[in-house]
Amino acid sequence: MSQSLKACFRVLEEGRFIIINVSPVITKRAGREFESVRYPIHFDFHQILIDNGFYFVDEILWIKPDFSVPNRIGGYLQNKKPLGYKPNCVSESLLVYRKKAPFLLDKNIKIAEKRLKPIKQNHTLFGKKELPIETTNCWYITPKSSKDHPAVFPESLCERALNYYSFENEVVCDPFAGSGTFGMVAKSMGRIPLLCEQHPKYA
Repeated sequence: MSQSLKACFRVLEEGRFIIINVSPVITKRAGREFESVRYPIHFDFHQILIDNGFYFVDEILWIKPDFSVPNRIGGYLQNKKPLGYKPNCVSESLLVYRKKAPFLLDKNIKIAEKRLKPIKQNHTLFGKKELPIETTNCWYITPKSSKDHPAVFPESLCERALNYYSFENEVVCDPFAGSGTFGMVAKSMGRIPLLCEQHPKYA
């Protein structure tokens, strides 16, 4: 993972953002006499990102409906015994980091708007889709499922990330493209998607 993020740092413009979707990994119990184990891997990602030249900006919480996640609370609801509380995990994190730069974010915005100006004058931009403005770091989005891939992003999640962290006609990269939802949404929003995927089934 460190090598992948190092490559992301190399191709990313100074001062621009990288967004990592991550959540704790839960291992299933081998039997009733064993405990399940949760690994908070987003803490590991933080250190890897810091080591590779990024700094922390925000954590967006993707909140999913209760019905869409595995039921962990069922046992506690039956007996309500202390220490047995295991809440349903309805959130995932979008970790937002910025590539270190010797200037403020305002300069990135000015550079992007300057690049965009001649394109706007030629009326070649895609029609802008009106998206709801998220005023907090909690985004309530129903997940998407697919028989073709175990972790498909909902299109609305990609739309928000692209809308808030990129301009039209910019190259946006997904280094773990999977089934390609991000690329499809990026293209529909007037971005230029660059997708990387090492799994032969999806590459």
